[in-house]
Amino acid sequence: MGRSAVMLRQACRLIPFERSMPPGFQISAELVWTRDGWLELSYGVLARAATGINALRLPTDLNDGPQQGQRRDDLWTTTCFEAFLAAPGEKRYWEVNLAPNGDWAVYRFDHYRSGQTQQELSTPPTVRLQRGAHQLRLDARIALEPWWTPGGCPDLALTAVIDRGQDGLSHWALCHGRKPDFHDRSTFLTA
Repeated sequence: MGRSAVMLRQACRLIPFERSMPPGFQISAELVWTRDGWLELSYGVLARAATGINALRLPTDLNDGPQQGQRRDDLWTTTCFEAFLAAPGEKRYWEVNLAPNGDWAVYRFDHYRSGQTQQELSTPPTVRLQRGAHQLRLDARIALEPWWTPGGCPDLALTAVIDRGQDGLSHWALCHGRKPDFHDRSTFLTA
């Protein structure tokens, strides 16, 4: 049995919107979308600062390896890794939220920030976490069927919200407009 063809593979470095980020923080993201209806996401955080990865606010009950999360709203209010997928030429789009502890959410929007509904999934995403003193890696695999058009390559945006406790949230993306707005389709990569 042959491997399915990779239709889209994107690896990039995310940039923070806030200029107050201390030097030594980097976030990379990689996306693999396949024709057979799977989305694979990988996010890596490198924190070379003296406090390392401890500078991030993370759930206290984390273990490395597979995470047993559940669907939850408002994940973006703390450390959360995100992807936005849009049907090319259409106004509708989807937001994927992934927390380090495996909690997740997928929303469908009919238009820019309107018509939001929870997207039902055939199976929950699988999330795996690895941590070191100065790095964190989150890998996720999400089944897009039956809600994504088979064979349809998405426009996309890869983003992250990083919670640094008292130092606040920072918003990371491939590019930013005048404000940190991950829903802004002008910041999506087009298929």
